[in-house]
Amino acid sequence: MTGTRGRQLLPGQTSRVHVYDLASRTSRLVFASSSLLVEAPNVLDERTLVLNGDGDLWLLRLPDDGTVLDETALVRVPMDGVDEINNDHVLDPAGGSVVVSARDGELYRVPLPDGGPSTRITDVAAALPVRRKFYLHGIAPDGSSLAAIVGELSEDGVWTTDVALVDPATGEPTFLTRDGHPDDGCTVTPDGGTVLWNTERFTPGTAQLAAVRLDGGDPVRITADDRVDWFPHLSPDGAHLLYLSYEPGVQGHPADHRVELRLLPGSLVRGARIAVVPETLVVLDGGQGTVNVPPWSPDSTWFAYCDYPVAG
Repeated sequence: MTGTRGRQLLPGQTSRVHVYDLASRTSRLVFASSSLLVEAPNVLDERTLVLNGDGDLWLLRLPDDGTVLDETALVRVPMDGVDEINNDHVLDPAGGSVVVSARDGELYRVPLPDGGPSTRITDVAAALPVRRKFYLHGIAPDGSSLAAIVGELSEDGVWTTDVALVDPATGEPTFLTRDGHPDDGCTVTPDGGTVLWNTERFTPGTAQLAAVRLDGGDPVRITADDRVDWFPHLSPDGAHLLYLSYEPGVQGHPADHRVELRLLPGSLVRGARIAVVPETLVVLDGGQGTVNVPPWSPDSTWFAYCDYPVAG
């Protein structure tokens, strides 16, 4: 498990996974490795996480005795037909599968928990001569659409990122944005009525969180400070909005930064206009890979995240 695919650990760096209990506001370390970098935890059930690492998909069975596991505890999920994935993967709410974003730009459906033959959902060749890539961040609660960022490189060399809902049956995207503003981290709320994402449309050069109703209306800004905010994740019960926050001036969502996991009331997503200061839950060394995809437990009482400290 120390291949050369995907992102690798720096000298002296450790890849760690934690679970955070919302009621007690405490974290518990459950995994640490100095040989394999894992990223972007999904919660399959109350005892099992899904992570990516070294281009593969892995299951991690959570310990119940305080043990900190290492890479020998990971179980690889076979993905027949998928060569290498990135860290954008989302569990199907219906159960039984996970949709992954592959390095070839396509989305694939992979059976869970046992893995096996995958099904390609998208067709990036359909956009040629424009070069297209799909980055999955959410799935509608009824499974009817996939919330994805569509990256496109035009013939004149311009790279754009837009929010789209992808039909899982045909792979066709329906664009919710189609402009020059950098967008990322899109997801569908548990009630199926709103899409959340981070965007630079409000403050060029600074990503902030936004929401748009699928029944109409303009995007509404959720965060409005000088920090750089990424990857909004509404808890399944709709009560809490978790997100990743970088220091002012950071461009994109790089790895190996001092970042914060912050919490806001979920009512802001539903349109509440209340004055509230975000609560910082955790300050950590991370960024890319920490919470790129939905990390909440099904009962909304805890979530998982990754950090990447360097010794010394």
